[in-house]
Amino acid sequence: MSRENTTFSLTGYEVLFEFFQRLDIQLFSGVTGGGVIHFLKYISPWSELKNNGTRFFTLAEYSAGFVPLGYYLSTGKIAASVATLGAATKLLTCGLSDAKLHDIPAVYIVPAYDKDLFGKAPLQDSSSLGNNMIEQLKAESPESVFVFDDVTTIKNLLVLAEERLFNSKPIVFVLIHSVLSQPILNTKDEIKIFHPKFKEYLSLEMKMFVSKLIKMSKNKKITILVGEEMARYSNAKTLLNNLADKIKPYLVWSMNGANAVDRNNPYSYGYLGFGGNDLAINHFQNLNEDDVLLVLGACPDEYTVNLKNFTAGSTFFCGHILNAYGQINQTFEHRAQNEYIHLYAALDELISELLNQEHIFENLNAPVAPLNLNIRQITPPCQKYVNMEHFYQQIDLWWPEKSIAFSDVCLAYKDRQYVTQRPHNNVDFYSLYRGSAMGYSLGAAIGAKLAKPTQHVFIFTGDGCFKLFSGSLAEAAHLGITLFVLNNQMFSIVEQGLKTILSETSPEYWHASVIPIDYCLLAQANGWQARKLNPDLSNLSEILNIALDCKQSLLVEIPVDPDQLLGINPRVHNL
Repeated sequence: MSRENTTFSLTGYEVLFEFFQRLDIQLFSGVTGGGVIHFLKYISPWSELKNNGTRFFTLAEYSAGFVPLGYYLSTGKIAASVATLGAATKLLTCGLSDAKLHDIPAVYIVPAYDKDLFGKAPLQDSSSLGNNMIEQLKAESPESVFVFDDVTTIKNLLVLAEERLFNSKPIVFVLIHSVLSQPILNTKDEIKIFHPKFKEYLSLEMKMFVSKLIKMSKNKKITILVGEEMARYSNAKTLLNNLADKIKPYLVWSMNGANAVDRNNPYSYGYLGFGGNDLAINHFQNLNEDDVLLVLGACPDEYTVNLKNFTAGSTFFCGHILNAYGQINQTFEHRAQNEYIHLYAALDELISELLNQEHIFENLNAPVAPLNLNIRQITPPCQKYVNMEHFYQQIDLWWPEKSIAFSDVCLAYKDRQYVTQRPHNNVDFYSLYRGSAMGYSLGAAIGAKLAKPTQHVFIFTGDGCFKLFSGSLAEAAHLGITLFVLNNQMFSIVEQGLKTILSETSPEYWHASVIPIDYCLLAQANGWQARKLNPDLSNLSEILNIALDCKQSLLVEIPVDPDQLLGINPRVHNL
């Protein structure tokens, strides 16, 4: 798209593509339509033979909205989603919500009508007389919506947009064709390259943070809560191993923060919160004024701390995302019951400073964590169902190296980690749980696979979630994704909770049933391989061998007993 040494002006569209090129944004996904045809005409269609350069992958809008999230979690690179006006925009921007809630940089591209059409009742009216879409988007992401309605402001808007992306925030570009098709004067001048203008932390601030941590932890226990921001550092496991070896803390982590933790770290006490391990939860709930808590890029969201505040005598927080989700006035001070100290810094730099030999800690050492982090006994299922405890244990012995997996809003994102207790070094497991968007997993998995075609990509979804994306299976048939469908004919995350919440209400009024279908037959009709797992797991090895062949996607139907309770859902008591 760029023109070198030219005397011609560039159109707004061409300036946009120079922006994408400079930020190495190459993948676009979504559906074409009247509002975006003049944008998409510049992009080549995706091809298995072409895995570099700007390309467009056609995918239904709901799933397409999650493609940039999986792409980023797989590579740390930014991707974009595209949709036309009306309902298409609403479907696409379901992904925007989770990108905001999980601080994931992504680009969403949607159109709007020129103001000259106001009052003329155009199709999919985006004005205030219609769906008022721009204001809807701004209501959710007020600083991240950039409307290209004036050719003279395009370059300045792109500078602001880059700033948002740099700070791990998603952005929305609203295209107005009559504006972007115009030439921009002086386009030979390069768009200003963004340089971070955020609050710069001084080495003195970090040293003060570390010094106070050492002082306040003397003769006290240190607990480290690892969050998903920490998992974005490629050397996170090594850093945390070295830190644990030095200060011997109690190490606990959030659902996605687990990807920063080495399975063999001896001070690992388990997952917190939703589906959390018994020892980790008991330890964290009993923190008091005699404890020091170090939070590494973790948000105290409901699925991590169950709406409770930090109860340690001193809470030290470090993160490198300004106004990360959940913060107020750039801190989590409102979530600390006692003393709170905040540091805006790169997490790897903080840990490197903590590892400096000049820093001597005198905290009370945590004992090495026991092998079993749970105290509950799990009841086996009825005979015709797979024992999911045994399934998760067996597959946990198998994972191929450098895999990535997504747990949908189903039993799997509560149960797997309770059973396996510690993360597996061969696979990163992610769940976009804060927006609780059922069926997000296919789009995220496609994004991860398009980012790294040779990696193994897995999905764990429920039969309820499956129905939100099953119409897009054909587009993913050739990608080599493995999809496990937990078939229990229930919205089981809800149903298991209703046994407590609505214990006096007849189950027929829970409205939690899912009508069964032949998932294998449906998958095969869409070009997938398909297998049904035997209740005794006798064909599991055969199925996993098929999954290693990355050429054709595979659906695995698992018959699940809706009454087998594995992980605990603490949120039940908040409803």
